[in-house]
Amino acid sequence: MATSKKVIVESVKNEIPRLNKETIQSLSALRKTSNYRNVVYLLFDWSLIIGGICLSKIFANNIIVYLISIFIIGSRQRAFDNLTHEASHGNLFKNKTLNNILSSLLSTFPIFTSLTAYRNSHLDHHRYLSDREKDPDTKRYKLFGLDKPPKNKIIFILLHVIRPLTLLHVPRYIYGTISSFLYSKNTPISEQVFRIGYWILIITLSINFGVWKDLVLFWIVPYITVLQVIRYYAEMSEHAGLIQGDNQFKKTRNVFGNKLFLKFMYPHHDHYHLIHHLFPNIPHYNLPKAHKILMRESLYCEATHCFGYFYSPYKGVNSVIDDICKHGKKSHFFALKGEI
Repeated sequence: MATSKKVIVESVKNEIPRLNKETIQSLSALRKTSNYRNVVYLLFDWSLIIGGICLSKIFANNIIVYLISIFIIGSRQRAFDNLTHEASHGNLFKNKTLNNILSSLLSTFPIFTSLTAYRNSHLDHHRYLSDREKDPDTKRYKLFGLDKPPKNKIIFILLHVIRPLTLLHVPRYIYGTISSFLYSKNTPISEQVFRIGYWILIITLSINFGVWKDLVLFWIVPYITVLQVIRYYAEMSEHAGLIQGDNQFKKTRNVFGNKLFLKFMYPHHDHYHLIHHLFPNIPHYNLPKAHKILMRESLYCEATHCFGYFYSPYKGVNSVIDDICKHGKKSHFFALKGEI
């Protein structure tokens, strides 16, 4: 965790002095992690997955119900993405062993991810945010043209809203994930053997018990469809159009809007992405409290916040799509201070 803490300091050292000392003290109290809180979130996510499968089984051969079930499952797979993200910062559980082992078994390995590889990549993202050569996320943006998104909204929607629905981006997305799952440098051999053995066991058991079709229908299908679209949209909203910013407040955005939509697209408070970059060691369940505290600060209120993904009902406040096309300009979130 020493590396994690070093990156945390590096990522915010230029921003913290600009905030009120009382604000920083209040935020420091939110950094405490728990060995119990995320057990509830993991149980909740797995319960929704099981519920989605059962729903589809009850209404067998009903394509509408099946589609609903894979949307539920795909959103929970994204939730596992976000809990893996928490684990990479040591925020999932206070105990380091619990943090690494339970994350691997219950959220990371199920989505074909290596915790060590993810942690190394993600900490580089924090350390080198928006660096075109060193930031892994910015390099991925370049692959899809998101490092310099078009300002024309219609063209942007065609390229980055409609095209992802065709799943043409999926091979590149999955290749990066699966290749690092099978082998990644600087990862202990024991972890590599364990995570591959994990899936060999699952596949073997599914064949032996005659449920391999269910594994495909209720895990692989949502993984290569719903999850990949959510990933594209959610990751696009984090920094696209902002990577030319000169500090943390200008390089990252928060997203607000319909609560059900946020829980589907940004499970476990992932929409507070700006706060996460400012204070990476605040657990996800404390981010709403951190937001309320930070709203005292004009510097934070004047940062990049969006309301709605495709459309904002508030005049002068950008939706995500508008904000990306305008490259973060002309949004007046401060006016909503009492409403968010």
